[in-house]
Amino acid sequence: MQSRPTPRVFVSYSHDSDEHRRRVLDLIQALRRNGVDAWADFFVESDPPANWPVWMQSQVEDADYVLTVVTETYARRFNQKEVPGIGAGVRWEGTLVTADIYYGTTEKVKYIPVIFSSTDFEHIPTPLKMTNRYVVSPDDDSSLIPLLRHLLQAPEFVPGQIGEAPPLVSRESSSGASATIDPRIVTAIHLSESDPNQALDDLTELLNSLRGSQRAFAYCAMGEIHQRMGLWAPALTAYQRTLESNPDKQTAEIAARNMRFAVDAMNFHFREGGPVDTANKFVRAVKKKKFNRSWELLTPKFRLVLAQAWIWANRDHESLALYDRDDLAKSLSSLKSNHPLARDFAAIQLGEFQTAFPSIDETWGAASNPRPIGIDYELVVLSPTGGDIMIFDEDSGPVQTAPFLMRQMMGEWRVENFWPAYHIPGWPPTREEIPADVSNFTIVQNAEVSETESD
Repeated sequence: MQSRPTPRVFVSYSHDSDEHRRRVLDLIQALRRNGVDAWADFFVESDPPANWPVWMQSQVEDADYVLTVVTETYARRFNQKEVPGIGAGVRWEGTLVTADIYYGTTEKVKYIPVIFSSTDFEHIPTPLKMTNRYVVSPDDDSSLIPLLRHLLQAPEFVPGQIGEAPPLVSRESSSGASATIDPRIVTAIHLSESDPNQALDDLTELLNSLRGSQRAFAYCAMGEIHQRMGLWAPALTAYQRTLESNPDKQTAEIAARNMRFAVDAMNFHFREGGPVDTANKFVRAVKKKKFNRSWELLTPKFRLVLAQAWIWANRDHESLALYDRDDLAKSLSSLKSNHPLARDFAAIQLGEFQTAFPSIDETWGAASNPRPIGIDYELVVLSPTGGDIMIFDEDSGPVQTAPFLMRQMMGEWRVENFWPAYHIPGWPPTREEIPADVSNFTIVQNAEVSETESD
């Protein structure tokens, strides 16, 4: 696939508080992780420019987009209603933005208001209210998807490709003429929008009666349905059979293009350091009783939740009464804890890991289908495949599996959970289930966040 150009984005914000600055910085770093060259004064504070107003003006002019992080304070300064001498940066940026909107000749939306809470809608300055605005959470990359689609010019819906017009003729000249595409294929394609599995069954049954380009078109339609369902391996098989079935030029081009896209998705899923490889590394570390290695392959949030669960289970134990539980959880969840209870906690946690994955060995591999869950999250399903890629289907019956929720952090994949659910730290820790089809799985591990008591 052709990569999109990286947009340059300047972030304008007000210095409301240290917490607000942290959230703005988290937003900028999240955008950068997801393909956006986001920039702000954070990155030049150690080497400040000789003239801040000139620097701001050049940043606004050079940016493809300017994100304005709106709060009540930001709006007051943008609208020149702040006490003199306070918030000069936002006042100056507000002047630049307002002037560019008023005198600008381009129809492109350059200035995009962003808010951290829907209650700040009312504070968006009037010049910025005439375009899209976005509510984002710097702590949740999935909330960035609408904004990222805007910045990366990646619409959720695109117009379908215009094909060649079929050789339609009037009834007067030839009432028996038919369209190029078999109408039964068209019916199945329409059905796939509401019932993709039934559409696949219908197309499979049709294959026996189709020949040549019609058969190729049906295979291509099956590939696209599989692809929309996230079933990459059967999609690849369908596209391969498309190319083997004497397709017309347009169908061949579509199949070849979609094959490249599917192969890219599969390579990303299975590459070294990818989500599948990281899940396998975690299991191997557990099997070899290497706690430190397995522990570092978990996300910081998962480590914190495991520590909290252990502390909560043993909250009445005399050995824990000496410590503040928040400080204890923070210490035990670190990568190299020197806390007096760290050794006991590590031994118990490693034992739980080993108990949770008793049957997973070198004969296990990953299910073929990448299962993305929002930005930076993916569900990896390990199964006894003999090391090969495995394709699930509804007729294969229950399959032994071990699901891992994986999260990408700063370009590296880590284990977020042993089940499709987001962890919520607390006393006790809880979780939010993620909608995921595991109805055909026989889950072999018992790796819930447990409340194992200390000896």
